[in-house]
Amino acid sequence: MTHKFLLAFICLLALAPGCSRNASNSRQSAITVSILPQKFLVERICRDKFQVNVLLPPGANHETFEPTPRDMASLQGAKLYFSEGYLDFELYWLPRFADSQPGLKIINTSEGVDLIYSNHDSGAKAGKGIDPHTWLSPGNAKLQAKHIADALILADSGNHQFYLENLHNFENLADSVDREIKKLLGNLKNKSFLIFHPALAYFAKEYGLEQICIEDEGKEPSAERIKGIIDEAKAKQIKLIFVSKEFDTRNAEAIAAEIHGKIIVFDPMSDDWAANLIHLAQLMAENQ
Repeated sequence: MTHKFLLAFICLLALAPGCSRNASNSRQSAITVSILPQKFLVERICRDKFQVNVLLPPGANHETFEPTPRDMASLQGAKLYFSEGYLDFELYWLPRFADSQPGLKIINTSEGVDLIYSNHDSGAKAGKGIDPHTWLSPGNAKLQAKHIADALILADSGNHQFYLENLHNFENLADSVDREIKKLLGNLKNKSFLIFHPALAYFAKEYGLEQICIEDEGKEPSAERIKGIIDEAKAKQIKLIFVSKEFDTRNAEAIAAEIHGKIIVFDPMSDDWAANLIHLAQLMAENQ
């Protein structure tokens, strides 16, 4: 699916008022989010007031994803779009969504987050070098939930108190997740870990951990880089290597063999945000 074809499809949608009106009528209570973890947050705030659609399908890579015509059609009639803010496909596609659908309000839920910058960049221009995995931190998720609640209140002021109460409930949940993670990591002897793709920078920052990335600016590591990582891992006695489920494990396996380490495959895009973060901390605690 080429950008050129999809851009033409966007133009067709914009020029089809009858179709657009029908879509709007049938999806008047729809919200779109970029990724599954956002669906968890949004549904905790809106409950059954809106239907929540996810643009990035399970297992897809946000760096290479391109929306299909079906995805584009699903945006018709949506009142709100909650973005993470700095995912690669968002940087390219969200301005085009906004141009083709002026009535769609796009909310960057990462606004106000203390962003982490890295050398990793796969070609995005606006937002270049920003680590997009902001949701993998209870503190960030609370800020994102506040943005979600604020936007819902503006869109549906009659349920103002309902959204505030649900926000409060989510904040309590995020606080309980934070307490459980701190409990699990409290006796962690080695606070450093290897990771193929640098998805856990915000998690590491929140809990005083060190993430050491195997990838080289979004590319496969060179033999020289792998050797350097092996030497660093041995010096720091690192045994844990995390790999996101959508990535190849071969380089991680080569490093694990050299350091007698363990590869842990995890899913940063899990649809159960709370359980996923606790599970991540459990994996660290149980495999140190």
